[in-house]
Amino acid sequence: MLIRGRGTRAGGYPAAVTDPEGLSRELVATWDAGAATYDRLPRHGIRHDDERRAWRRFVAAVLGDPAHSAVPRLRVLDVGTGTGVLALLAAELGHDVTGLDLSPGMLAQARRHAMDAGLAVTWIEGDAASPPVEPGSFDAVVARHLVWTLPSPGPTIGAWRKALRPDGLVAVIDGCTARRPLPLRLAGSAARRVVDRRGGPADAVEHPYRPDQLARLPLSRQVGTSAIARVMADAGLRHVRIRAMGEVERVERAHLSFVERLADPWTRYLATGRSPGTAAEPTDRATESGTAGRHPR
Repeated sequence: MLIRGRGTRAGGYPAAVTDPEGLSRELVATWDAGAATYDRLPRHGIRHDDERRAWRRFVAAVLGDPAHSAVPRLRVLDVGTGTGVLALLAAELGHDVTGLDLSPGMLAQARRHAMDAGLAVTWIEGDAASPPVEPGSFDAVVARHLVWTLPSPGPTIGAWRKALRPDGLVAVIDGCTARRPLPLRLAGSAARRVVDRRGGPADAVEHPYRPDQLARLPLSRQVGTSAIARVMADAGLRHVRIRAMGEVERVERAHLSFVERLADPWTRYLATGRSPGTAAEPTDRATESGTAGRHPR
């Protein structure tokens, strides 16, 4: 499950982060510690065939599938690539993909997965907050389960925009919790305690952030999607839209027990925006079921 913290102000923002580099080093250590077993955790890696099919369809809807003659092959930058879930799906579709992460442990797993799958991906160890790439060199920047970990999400997304060609795409996959009535919140808290006592898969260990770390991450406890929409617009992106990820949510939750589902109020969203440019209004290829602006890490 994905962990959230407390201490955020209304609108999703805590007190200003005064030592972002120090915080980043702490978070990298957490990811390095959990890299070897990350993919075995529910809703982190892709653990089942139906989940893989749902994610592949989703990525094809967002980026396009170059197997179709009318769909271009894009140059894609996957920031905070982790174990390479998005990067590998995009490469499998035929896109030219670069995966970037600050965690050596995560990148080692991503490289191993790419080798096992026989996929060509360029892997770079670097900071998503300032990607070490040429300005205007990518058609799309994608991020999965990353923005909630960013000490300064606005400037970071602004840096992604600069990496894009005119009318390039930023696609953020993250999530939030919807407001729930008190009885559901109480039931969810009780279920969370049961899940915590029971533990996760025997061969996987989760390494959650400390409360003081979470308190310094502006988007670590999103309630609704207004905060991410505002951050993306303020970063200079146009046509910002939020969509629910219906199929992926249904398929993943089907593999959770009733207690696990009750304990996990987190719901994924897709947030997209375009860099400034002179190209025609982009065609919306994301066909996931869901309502724009709805909800919901």
